[in-house]
Amino acid sequence: MTEEQQQSLCELIRQLGAQAQALRDAGLQIDKKARQDFVSQADLFVEKEIKSWLKTHCPQDGFLGEESGLESGEQGTWVLDPIDGTTNYIQGMDYWCISLAYVRQNTLELGIIYAPDRHEFFFARRGKGAFLNDQRLTLREPDPETVIIGMGRSSRAPAENYTHAIARVLNAGMEYRRFGAGALMLAHVATGQVHAYYEEHMNSWDALAGMLLIVEAGGASNNFLADDGLLNGNLVLAGCAGVQARLSALLPA
Repeated sequence: MTEEQQQSLCELIRQLGAQAQALRDAGLQIDKKARQDFVSQADLFVEKEIKSWLKTHCPQDGFLGEESGLESGEQGTWVLDPIDGTTNYIQGMDYWCISLAYVRQNTLELGIIYAPDRHEFFFARRGKGAFLNDQRLTLREPDPETVIIGMGRSSRAPAENYTHAIARVLNAGMEYRRFGAGALMLAHVATGQVHAYYEEHMNSWDALAGMLLIVEAGGASNNFLADDGLLNGNLVLAGCAGVQARLSALLPA
């Protein structure tokens, strides 16, 4: 991808964020996929527009979208969650985002997360650093007594696993938060507002962009793409290197 194409893609994502806000404000058509799992008119619109742009500008690449599934390509694969945190979005909360990543030869190359209501545009490219609104992000280890962990809950794992993990974190002297949009919480790990993120199972469209942000900001993560994580999803454990190592010993893999 050229620098010009990269800028064009980022501008498209900003525009689609604004259009998603306008669609919500005008009243949305919402369908239910499963219990506490919704898809809105905006999810479908954003995915269609980004997929169309990528087909035009990156025709050799494949595409994996939360709403439309996988289309294989000759080179890499673009991985999209058009709106992560759909429930927050339709309820008028600001904690939602568009999340896009690019994977080539089983390596994360690029990640973009845009939270329109919060005016936060995150960008990372492998070996080039992580940025929030064009400001470089650099992680530092927190005071061990002030550690906060983001903890997502997957409907694909027993609820008891989640409550047991919370108990282990609290008993180890750490705090936790759950805001309902794992991609955006991973991005906030990269800013240092949260010190690590754990979820027993995430889909690739939720996880990849944020995990690259953390690594490029100087943090550490598990190998999400192992065991065909791109298609099957995987555990997510990423954060400041010291906190991530501490959690690796504390929480089940």
